[in-house]
Parts: sequence; structure tokens; C-alpha cells
Amino acid sequence: MKTHLLLSLGFAAHLWVSPLTALAHPGSGIVVDEQGNVYFNGGGGLGKIDPQGKLTYVETRTGGHWLCLDADGSFSRSQPKYFERVTPDGAEPALILADGGSPIAVLRDILLYYASGDETMTPGARQVTRQSPSGEISIFPLDGIKTTAAQGQGITGLAPGPKGELYIAEPSAVLKLKMDGTFTTLASPVELKDCDMEYPDHALRIMLPSLRGLAVDADGTVYAAAVGCHAVVRISPEGKVTTALKVERPWSPTGVAVHRGDVYILEYTNANGSPTEGWRPRVRKLSRDGKVTVLFTAPAGP
Repeated sequence: MKTHLLLSLGFAAHLWVSPLTALAHPGSGIVVDEQGNVYFNGGGGLGKIDPQGKLTYVETRTGGHWLCLDADGSFSRSQPKYFERVTPDGAEPALILADGGSPIAVLRDILLYYASGDETMTPGARQVTRQSPSGEISIFPLDGIKTTAAQGQGITGLAPGPKGELYIAEPSAVLKLKMDGTFTTLASPVELKDCDMEYPDHALRIMLPSLRGLAVDADGTVYAAAVGCHAVVRISPEGKVTTALKVERPWSPTGVAVHRGDVYILEYTNANGSPTEGWRPRVRKLSRDGKVTVLFTAPAGP
């Protein structure tokens, strides 16, 4: 890989946090492997639900905001400060957990991509940084993501595409970045006419629908957690925006994953509020036929 800017691993300390992720928020990490195992942040730690519905825990510590799947298991446990491989070295696939506010994704090129700020941390400057399994770090594309920002609101989600692209969420936009450095705006602004508005009189209303985690199906259909509208958004490859699922209060979706046409949704109670309001996770499955199944719900606290 030709490295435009080789940085020390300490660069991860400059991870940029968006206006939304800067607020305390529950985890958004949920992924599904080829065997149909669902992994998610929440409950008793890093949970795993197998295709038969059995729940176990890969990690029992709590914490961590984002999660991605390294299908080839290329990354060792030696990661920058804010990233950690939580599966044993050599295991395939590998799970990588991000403890900060940065979304992460591993693409077909086996590089780890994450949202970051520029060296001056100038407000409004947004970029994507990538890291090789050997630890080389570079900005991608070379002039930074600030030139591609559709709304200039900052990066709130990343997901690999079916053809090796990187899909990027902002609170009210979705972009597609190809590996040759070119990009397109898939949808901007993303508007939901049936939004169950979380911020009716708040300055953050301009950030609706407050997209956070996203996932991309094999045909290029994008699904995103619209946290501020209590909904899951579907965006067609042509950019048409529809509501895939409405989520009843106090639940809000925080992350999504797609596997063979089925959508897996991580939801939390009071996800737009503070931890004192109670963050309780659940995982649901939206099948291709429209059926919704609850796979896991954390027990209520005392």
C-alpha cells in the first residue's frame, strides 16, 4: 500500500467525535458473520446470538461503542489505543471493538477504516483514516473526507459495500467512497416525512434523522439507524429514501447489520438521552418478508 502519511499509532488519540457522538450515547455495534452469528454491544458485554437463538458472551466487560468484522482475521491484538481485537489471534473472522466515538469498518482490501479529525482538529473538517494490519496509517482519500461532506455534519457511521466501497453516514446524508478515491452522494438530505421527532424544539433538529450505524446489502441497498426519528431507514441504490421499520418509544435503533436480506437491529431505551434515563439494549430481526422477531432483550434494572 502506498502510504500518503505514515503516522505513529498515537494518531488514534486524535479521533474526531461528531456533535452527536460527542454526547454520551449507548453502543452502536452490531455485525453478522457468514454463518449467521450475530454479535452486538450491550447487556452483559459483547454478546453473540447463534442461528438457533442461543446467547453467549465473547467478552463480559461492558463498554465499547462500535464494532466491525474482519472476515480474514488479519489484524492482531496489537491495535491503536482506541481499537481492540477481542477474538484470539489467528481466529477467523475477527471482531474489532472501538471504545471511542469513531465508527470503524474493515473493507475487502483488509484495511481498517475509521472516522478521524484533521491534525488541527478544525471544526467542520472531516476525514477517513485507514490502517493496515502491519500498523501503517494514512488519510483516505489523500485530500481528506472534508471535500466530500454532503452536509458537513461529520461522520456518524461507516460500512463496507458489496463491491469494496466504503459507505459513510452523516446525521442527514449517506455518501459512497470508492477505493480510487472518487465519491458520490447517495442521499442528501435524508428526510423522513413520518419521523417520530426526538428534537421538536431543539437545535439538534437540523441533524434529523440523526443517522448513526449503517449497513449495506449485497444489492447496494443501505439500511441506517435513524436514532432521532425512532426508525430504520432504507435507501435504494438509486437514492430513494423510505422507512423500513418504525421503532416504538422508548426504544431507538442505534446500529444495524444485514445478512442475506435480513436486517438485524440493535436498539436501546432512551438512546437520545443520558445514561441516567436508562439504557437497556435489545436485538431484533427484520426478515425479508417484513416479520419482526425479538432475539434478545436485556432485563430491566432495579
